[in-house]
Amino acid sequence: MKVVRSDELARLVRFAPDPMGQTAGDRLILTLFEVFQVVGEAHIGRFPDSIEEARRIKRPARKKVDTTFGSWDLVQGVYWVTYNETVRIPERAVLYLENHPYLAMNGILQGGRVVTRWEEVSGALLMIGAKGVHFMEGSPISVGLMIRF
Repeated sequence: MKVVRSDELARLVRFAPDPMGQTAGDRLILTLFEVFQVVGEAHIGRFPDSIEEARRIKRPARKKVDTTFGSWDLVQGVYWVTYNETVRIPERAVLYLENHPYLAMNGILQGGRVVTRWEEVSGALLMIGAKGVHFMEGSPISVGLMIRF
């Protein structure tokens, strides 16, 4: 196994605001594009036709007078966020995604995932703690480590 270094990672990332600034050593930083709140009740049964997902409500971005970036004030709850970037995952490689340290330090949780095809990643599930959070568009959300076999 071999960890993919930042120069190669930068070539695998598309739609990044700053591809070189989003790689550090062997880590890739993925940033916030859009936020949806997960609400309602999900129903999950044994068969595919017995599954009904919880609703996802788009949280509107609020523009501040002094900035061109959107922002969100999120209260305690569960949110689905999407990334600005897409990542090409080469054959015989996996991308491990986990919580960005800034989020963890502020009581925001995201489960780790191993991804073999980017098409399987449509975003990340965040659990916001009691204090809530103010997110700016482009905030770091996830950190990735790519490993080749």
